[in-house]
Amino acid sequence: MIVETLVNLRGVTRSVVLPDDQELHILRGVDFEVHSGDHTAIIGRSGCGKSTLLNLLGLLDVPTSGELDFQGVPVQQLRGNARARLRGSTVGFVFQQFNLLQGRSALDNVITPLLYAKGRDFWRRRELAMDMLDRVGLAGRARTMPNMLSGGEQQRVAIARALVRRPRLILADEPTGALDVETGQAVMALLDTVATETAAALVTITHDANVAALACACYRLDAGVLTGLNAGLNAHETAGVGA
Repeated sequence: MIVETLVNLRGVTRSVVLPDDQELHILRGVDFEVHSGDHTAIIGRSGCGKSTLLNLLGLLDVPTSGELDFQGVPVQQLRGNARARLRGSTVGFVFQQFNLLQGRSALDNVITPLLYAKGRDFWRRRELAMDMLDRVGLAGRARTMPNMLSGGEQQRVAIARALVRRPRLILADEPTGALDVETGQAVMALLDTVATETAAALVTITHDANVAALACACYRLDAGVLTGLNAGLNAHETAGVGA
């Protein structure tokens, strides 16, 4: 398998100006690469900049300074619409709170990203969505509304929705935070399996030592500074990370 560099951050910073005109530095000189097939975990306390980094990786935002290339293209050169198109075709998001459309069935939720697809994928959207629900073990629950699904089932629907367009990069933001330990482990195993089968890169933002330990590479984000840690983190190494 050819390994491709999907995202490359070099000296990336991200700052915002507060209402009192003070500048808040969120990320400070981040160097980070994501390659196809990677499974990486990023741990850190609340407020350390994890969500900001995720937004940059997912093309929801651009750096204040530094360089960020996505599949070799400098994102600062892309207009908002171009970033949105690239994000929609290449990046899949899995969130802690599932973010399912409550008035739509599991199938309709998974179909949603395909409404923006073109050509064959658009016309086969129902078939593709059912195939992905089957992959996550929920084909028999396709017509069920989210409020009738368990937390683990809702997260599996969210994973199916994230993967239905076969993204190259999967960004999981505290994907087990709303689940019990056993269900969370099952969800992570599923996410890792599907990502491996499609050669997608998986980046997980987490404060859970058990989730971080599943990754091949681990990083800690502290006060906006990203540092590499040994692969296969254990609970002792992540003690005190916090929510």
